[in-house]
Amino acid sequence: MTEINTDFKNTNYLDSDAFANFPDLLTVENLQSALGVGRTMAYRLINDDKIKHLRIGRLIKIPKCFVMDFVLESCYNKHVAAGNLSCHIKGGN
Repeated sequence: MTEINTDFKNTNYLDSDAFANFPDLLTVENLQSALGVGRTMAYRLINDDKIKHLRIGRLIKIPKCFVMDFVLESCYNKHVAAGNLSCHIKGGN
């Protein structure tokens, strides 16, 4: 699992290269790769409005900043609020 620094004061996550290889506007398939989740979980996160997204007709597009917001909020809520100073995400190296 990859450990993410949650020292928000000293880290600019918008400059982070964690998502540098992904386009600014992700598809569901890109989201799967970015989060290391399967198709069902990706659609569940979208349909449950856990990840903000845009619907253009039948297309679903997810701005990269919304994915980053989801990751940071998930890490903060689950681990930092519980007193842990690190966050682990599935699919890391």
